[in-house]
Amino acid sequence: MREDSLRQSIEHAFSDVPRPAKKRVAYARGAWETPELVRDFGGRHWKDVPIEKVRDHAAHLSLFSPEALAYYLPAYLSAALIDPEVRGFLLSSLSIPDETQPDLRAFFLRMFGRLSPSQRSAIRMFLIHMRDTSTSPISKQSWSYALETYWAN
Repeated sequence: MREDSLRQSIEHAFSDVPRPAKKRVAYARGAWETPELVRDFGGRHWKDVPIEKVRDHAAHLSLFSPEALAYYLPAYLSAALIDPEVRGFLLSSLSIPDETQPDLRAFFLRMFGRLSPSQRSAIRMFLIHMRDTSTSPISKQSWSYALETYWAN
């Protein structure tokens, strides 16, 4: 799939997700990164979040509330298409923890299990694109792992 078609698919899949209220952006309200996360994302349309802010919070996807995750995930997916730093953190966030980490696995399922079939499909297309455009065998394997262990189902 071409990158512009993938972007359109992502945008379409998440187009009906309501923007969360600013006070509902963060899941982990006590985390030290939360005030910056709320400041940088709260009240903005996901398309208006600068890529620099997505990069600044690349490792903070798990701090979003479930509704904010569904709303701002397209900003991360779009940024990952062009930014290797965001891409690496997003790969980690989209990879389900194995059974030896039941608490992390349950958290992953709570966060991503709420996504609609079309949203899951857009993420699946994103993972396939990343796998297919990777030049490193290790990178291809990592994208395949994320895809096959959760998103391909």
